Amino acid sequence: MSNVVAEIAEKIQTLSVSEKHELLRILLQDIDTQDEDADEALRNEVVRRVKAIRNGEAAIKAMQEWQD
Repeated sequence: MSNVVAEIAEKIQTLSVSEKHELLRILLQDIDTQDEDADEALRNEVVRRVKAIRNGEAAIKAMQEWQD
């Protein structure tokens, strides 16, 4: 555990139950936002690859790699 995390863990012990719940809500919201960004990036990559397959670009690239 890093020093920063240890300091935060120590300070958490001084919080009331309601303050701990609020802190937990903030942390979970932050984590969920990061997951949404990753989900959006994955969706964009899937769309890009489907378009490449439909346009024949994926097949052309595969053929070029096979010939090399």
